Amino acid sequence: MSVLAESHALRLMENSGSESSMNVLIWGVVLLGSIGVFVVWGLANAYPGNI
Repeated sequence: MSVLAESHALRLMENSGSESSMNVLIWGVVLLGSIGVFVVWGLANAYPGNI
């Protein structure tokens, strides 16, 4: 069991570099952008009768 834990810990340490932070940055931009698109879409369609 400890061998599995050690290999998992090593894999986490290998992934904790700049590639991981870049991945978080990209997913953060995607998430915030999609929330922004949803808010703009909701505001644009709040009163569909008005053109």
